[in-house]
Amino acid sequence: MKYLFNVAAALSQLLNAVVFFGDPNETLSGRCYRERRVTAEAIINALFFFQPDHCLKSHLADHVFAHKILEYKR
Repeated sequence: MKYLFNVAAALSQLLNAVVFFGDPNETLSGRCYRERRVTAEAIINALFFFQPDHCLKSHLADHVFAHKILEYKR
């Protein structure tokens, strides 16, 4: 299951980077939350109805990932 989650997160990062010219280390869901894109956030949250506050949780997970990268580079 963790493998599938990692693949989904990687695809979201790829979509954010390639299609929307965003940061490759940020998921599309996290970006929508961070930039307060209310309509896009509502659509994504509706698609992930089984995970309440999906965009917020993705944004927080992006922060955790960023901290791991910073710690690794020390």
